[in-house]
Amino acid sequence: MKTVIKRILLSLAFVCGLTASANAKGYTEILRVDAALDRPVVPANQVEDVVVQIKIRPELVHSDRERPPVNLSLVLDRSGSMSGQKIEQTIQAAEVAVGRLGPRDRVSVIIYDNEVDTLMPSQLASSESIAEIKRRLRGIKARGNTAIYAGLNQAAAELRRFKDEGYIQRMILLSDGLANHGPSKVADFRSLGRALAGEDMVISTIGLGLGFNEDIMTTLAQAGQGNTYFVENADELPRIFAGELGDALNVAATDIEIIVRPRGGARIIKSVGREAEIDGDTARFRMPQIYSGLDKLALLEVRAPKGRVGAVEDLIEVEVNYVPAGEKRARTQQVSVPITYTEEVEQVVAAARKDIAQNVVANRIAEAKEEAIAYADAGDRQMAASSLRSVVGKISADYGFLGEDVVAAPSAEISDEADQVENEGLSNAKRKSFRSDSYQRMNQQSVK
Repeated sequence: MKTVIKRILLSLAFVCGLTASANAKGYTEILRVDAALDRPVVPANQVEDVVVQIKIRPELVHSDRERPPVNLSLVLDRSGSMSGQKIEQTIQAAEVAVGRLGPRDRVSVIIYDNEVDTLMPSQLASSESIAEIKRRLRGIKARGNTAIYAGLNQAAAELRRFKDEGYIQRMILLSDGLANHGPSKVADFRSLGRALAGEDMVISTIGLGLGFNEDIMTTLAQAGQGNTYFVENADELPRIFAGELGDALNVAATDIEIIVRPRGGARIIKSVGREAEIDGDTARFRMPQIYSGLDKLALLEVRAPKGRVGAVEDLIEVEVNYVPAGEKRARTQQVSVPITYTEEVEQVVAAARKDIAQNVVANRIAEAKEEAIAYADAGDRQMAASSLRSVVGKISADYGFLGEDVVAAPSAEISDEADQVENEGLSNAKRKSFRSDSYQRMNQQSVK
């Protein structure tokens, strides 16, 4: 009990120290950083693998004036396969998106088939401009092939015109087809996405129907550090566009870097879900933007060294650097994460964090789905199914002691998925669903 009280007092002192420091600097922190272990108490005198969760929680933005303006470019597919309901719903979705912009925002609209046209060059989103965009959208006709690469480049050119004027730069790509005009390899889009992300352009992708290339769309979103969606029914588009733009209009901070350093003989093993750059004894997570009121997580597996009974040691140190939206100067927060050693099994169980364990389980399942896709693509149903079943054993071994609510439901679901993959293979729709679900989970993307 004394140890628990001591840790609570230390935590309170840390929080008070952050508040005092922020006030002394003349500002209030817009982010709250929480770092904790899935098992903060472990058995003494043996090496243990634990997972640290770093949670970043931005404060809510309460008014339009608090947010920086957005420079948005919509990149819309008008190829022949978009005819009928698809193009109509796309137009409606685009109207919803531009209708949510404020007069300080900018918007441009790019349409493409085998040719690329700038339907509306970048301009302030005044009521007159929005009305004109809606009028021009209604004139779009489906035709031709699918020049996604060229459409993205044209959208980037529109964003670049005002990139030094303090805007949050956002691009939303929609396509229902394969990239069959111009560059069409996944590597081409990975390079393009990374290049545009290097210019602070965040790219989100929406794949409509069953004819698009989910590898290109997911890779582009990953490299462009945005969101990705698999939409079977065009009726869902207005909701997706509205939710995606809601993120862009509520950016709380940019250029987020989470740096994790082990202490006292601890060793970094690997990231879980969200990818980290691991170089020796340092791990770095990078996020281009985080959104008001929406938590972002990073998970890292760490090997804790042996500790004596009753010892409380700092296991890792976490540093979070970020730039508040609308500002240019970076800020930093730091926190240490302790681990406690015990000889009482009951203390290990009582201290375990179910919420963190559930996040770890979800991300390990997402990783297993990515692995299953690779095996299925190689024509090996058995290994695809095995990769899904193996994660069931892993999460049961790690968290079975936490009870049915942590492992039972996800284990049953992924076991059913494994049976289906082994018996039927990975269908086009299921592959798209796996890839989208995996990406969304590992990047803590909210489901719009």
